[in-house]
Amino acid sequence: MNLNKISSFIKSKRKELGITQEELASRLYVTEKAISRWETGRGTPDISLLLPLSKELKVEVSELLNGENDKKEIEKIIEYNELTKSNKHNTYYKIIILLYTLSILSFLYYLRLEYNPNIELNYFIRLFITIISSILMIIGNIIYSNNYVERIEDKKKVLRISHIILFVYYIILLFNMALFARYHNINSYNFVPFKSIIAIINGGSLYNITINILGNILIFIPLEYFLIELFKINKLAINTIISILIVIFIEILQYTFKVGVFDVDDIILCNLGMFLFYIIYNKIKPRFL
Repeated sequence: MNLNKISSFIKSKRKELGITQEELASRLYVTEKAISRWETGRGTPDISLLLPLSKELKVEVSELLNGENDKKEIEKIIEYNELTKSNKHNTYYKIIILLYTLSILSFLYYLRLEYNPNIELNYFIRLFITIISSILMIIGNIIYSNNYVERIEDKKKVLRISHIILFVYYIILLFNMALFARYHNINSYNFVPFKSIIAIINGGSLYNITINILGNILIFIPLEYFLIELFKINKLAINTIISILIVIFIEILQYTFKVGVFDVDDIILCNLGMFLFYIIYNKIKPRFL
């Protein structure tokens, strides 16, 4: 069985019928990239797509499978299935496994540093390691989705799994920074809006301004993304209420366990970042759909 011959056959029959790659992808509920891979020999249709593909190309499955008439159709399908399975464990597959492994190992390394009492882990080091872990996972999922996933609904499942994994990474980072990896005994609160912000600005320390003001604005932005994309909380009113309640809850936990100040300014800054991201994201998102 010749995969190059199959890819050429698919391309020629599609063009013969005057169907574009986009139209064929729409009829089969797969991506246009999947059609392109089939026609260039960089991939093969999943065995479950052979029958619908042959119908769209107005050919028999036996013709689609290399156009040979000397074998029974079922035998061809079995041979095709074995051939495509072996073809999937290629270089891309190894790269994906490597990226997933590096992502998990780098995040485990972050946890090891976080809970080492002899190391005072810098705010930016925490973010850097977690961002690297997330990027490796994202790249791995993109390569997997582009080379091994054809159906649109399956791509959505892969995207959701990616969101869940990244959400777990983020939640661990967030609670480590806010609660678990804090070793200071603090028992204080501030209910006066902007009191802490003014004091930090007047203090003049660029590091304190970056961490306590800009850091609070940015740290909850990923949570806002997950509220929109993973949990589908898209209505502004409900989204805002949930965002405020989450930040207040974390502030209460910090005060209860004496690992941080219950500060109304933290609530203001964190929710400001989430609100701004909500507005900007919902304005730019339609351009990429």
